[in-house]
Amino acid sequence: MTTHARTGSDGKGNTRRDTDGTANLLRCDHPPIARNSLRRGGRQRGPVLYDGTNVAIRQVQPKDAALLAGGFARLSPESRHSRFLAIKAELNPAELDYFTEVDHHHHEALGALSRLDGRGLGIARYIRDPERPEVAEIAITIVDDWQGRGLGTELLRRLADRAYEEGITHFTALVASDNLAVVRLLKRIGVDVRPTSFEPGAVEYDITLAPRGR
Repeated sequence: MTTHARTGSDGKGNTRRDTDGTANLLRCDHPPIARNSLRRGGRQRGPVLYDGTNVAIRQVQPKDAALLAGGFARLSPESRHSRFLAIKAELNPAELDYFTEVDHHHHEALGALSRLDGRGLGIARYIRDPERPEVAEIAITIVDDWQGRGLGTELLRRLADRAYEEGITHFTALVASDNLAVVRLLKRIGVDVRPTSFEPGAVEYDITLAPRGR
């Protein structure tokens, strides 16, 4: 279960994109913000999934690079392609830095961890559009053997809550055209989900977020 994110911001309206299509988000001067029960780097009471499994969810930290690399190694080729819309064998050091050194304001990332062995199970992130601060592009990845348990739904709901705290009311998502599972997932967090553009093998969706507490 994966969506693809393309762009990033340095917090000053500048956008850069890596040559492989992944975003290169420069570090922002805005201080990290973590509210309510999500403390920066700390665990909160985790959700119970459809099968009764309890997991931990927390904000991603720079020290999580090894966890992220380990989770990526457990993705099937199909899941990697759905995430990056390209063949990808591994994450390079610059990508690991980008995916873990987030400011928790313009760029937020939430990770799910196994309570049994501490391994990474999934990650959801948003990247604010510098030209439309109320809009953010999202991406979500769940390791293959944890798909279908409700973890993607839980991560995306919590990401939407964080987005609302930061003044974001719309998500966009670039999804592989055959990835119907992600489209169903997007409809669980949005009051309006509609395709806005089409690319070879992919569709971009606009998601109006449901009010918090729905």
